[in-house]
Amino acid sequence: MRVLHGPVNIGNQPWVLSRHERQLGIDSELVVNYTPSLGYQADRIISPLGWVSEDEMRARLVNGLRAPFDYDVLHYYFGRSLMYWDDYGPRNYLPFLDVEVASRLGRRIIFTLQGCDVRIAGDSTVRNRFTPCRAGHCTVFDTCLATLDDERRRFIRDILPKADRVFFLNPELGHFLDRGEFLPYSSVEIDAFDVVLPVLDRPPRILHAPTNGAIKGTPAILEAMDELRHHYEFEFILVRDMTHEQALKAYQTADLVIDQVLAGWYGGFAVEVMAMGKPVLCYLREEDFEFVPKEMLADLPIGNIRPDRLTADIASALDRRAEWGEWSSRSRKFVEKWHNPATIAAALARVYEDPAAPLAFHDPASGTGGGQI
Repeated sequence: MRVLHGPVNIGNQPWVLSRHERQLGIDSELVVNYTPSLGYQADRIISPLGWVSEDEMRARLVNGLRAPFDYDVLHYYFGRSLMYWDDYGPRNYLPFLDVEVASRLGRRIIFTLQGCDVRIAGDSTVRNRFTPCRAGHCTVFDTCLATLDDERRRFIRDILPKADRVFFLNPELGHFLDRGEFLPYSSVEIDAFDVVLPVLDRPPRILHAPTNGAIKGTPAILEAMDELRHHYEFEFILVRDMTHEQALKAYQTADLVIDQVLAGWYGGFAVEVMAMGKPVLCYLREEDFEFVPKEMLADLPIGNIRPDRLTADIASALDRRAEWGEWSSRSRKFVEKWHNPATIAAALARVYEDPAAPLAFHDPASGTGGGQI
């Protein structure tokens, strides 16, 4: 079986999954239209970001139209395909033509949706009290209302029905889709991380790592930390402008981690630090829990902090510092059970073979795995 992942590598999900699919004997590779950010990898990069020339456009056209003939499965991410050239602006001539060709050829088509690819900003700001989709939080919010929301609706209406299966990584996205299934992040090689327990005999190190501070609620977090300094002694580490490798080294030094406080779910960053055994705080929107397996919610070790009571919620975690060792252990066990790329890759392999197969993952050898999603 030949499997294509592409055309972007956001959060490293497609790279890690393709490596584990290879271990299952699948000929799987990640092909991207342009260089991934944060130092993430790909098997093949077709052309430079935004580089428009006849040669580069020809390369993208050839790769995009050959893909349905060269692969049995096309697994696309972030609402894109190889023929969707989001960095080319008006030169994005034939978006999703490869999806149309693959559909006619009877190839398997999978979409994994990751956030702003299908999140309708106008609906999110109405539905949710706390959301990054609001003026002052996201710099493209006005553009979303003017044009991007309509593009997302067309994608949901016209393109997703051509897919055999649709997965989404953030539970909120389930509200915008007629069909789709929640999929846990599988972006972290868990065994590559050693557990580094919280240190209890010095002021705690609290870490926050925003790739986009406004969207993650960083200003509110910084305000809460300033208030807490009047009552607690701690070191606050803000990770910015680092490669992924540099950031991982910084994460290892933390005792407590704050993820994001607007999106309503945790990100791949939280999975990385939980693999290191870090206690994590994040805003979890309970109204979206209907899309998450109840068993997963029961195991979830993340401390829920609400944007309207950040100071009190973070203070509560600091007051329970004696529990951080046990919290660390639960964090690691959670990612081993629910974010194991080996078991998720095996589950996807069954879906590639049979699109009607349930998304069930379980590792008989270790007894780990999240059951059925």
